[in-house]
Amino acid sequence: MSNRMQIPDYFDRVYREHERYWWRNPGRHALNPDAYPCSLLTQQTLRLLSGRAPGRALDIGAGEGSDSIRLALLGYEVDAIEVSTVGAKKTECFAEATGVNVRVIVTDVQDFIPDTSYDVVICNGVLHYIQDKTPVIALMQQATCRGGINVVSLWSSYTPVPACHEIVPVYSDDEDGVVISCYETWPKELIYFERDKQETAHSDLPAHRHSHIKLIARKP
Repeated sequence: MSNRMQIPDYFDRVYREHERYWWRNPGRHALNPDAYPCSLLTQQTLRLLSGRAPGRALDIGAGEGSDSIRLALLGYEVDAIEVSTVGAKKTECFAEATGVNVRVIVTDVQDFIPDTSYDVVICNGVLHYIQDKTPVIALMQQATCRGGINVVSLWSSYTPVPACHEIVPVYSDDEDGVVISCYETWPKELIYFERDKQETAHSDLPAHRHSHIKLIARKP
């Protein structure tokens, strides 16, 4: 464990080394759900938000800002939380280039204290880097308006963490684990266990596979 990189250092490095690390193909900010045949979570999120009056959104682990920018294009006031200073700067630059405003906050979500409530909270690819997930999920749920949605994606333990990802500490969750338990009383818009899928989101590591928990739940 001691010889592994810390999460901010790791993502500072990969974001610095690649012009775009995530969502490299054109159309990354499209608002048509059909533009995302390889991302069920993005499709379903856009379908749920279609026709809804926009409000406030929180993107936890914004990376380079694609989810944040999409939400801003839909008219949401977006707060983007990112632990990597390089990723945060890229989010700001890409948002400006797209002509939208995103408030970027450089912090670890475990230290974040919301100063408002949100209609949409997205947490995509963060929780598998956090050992004690319950307080972070509680923060997300408490910060969500009644009737608002949480959009969550993380690695499941259905398949082992690939050796090439042992660069940083990883804490996958069981399919019947903490995340699903925390949302037991929330009505589900999507609950999907994506098992043993070839990784295609980034090309900097050897070919490998992941399993995911993908969830969209509405606050009762």
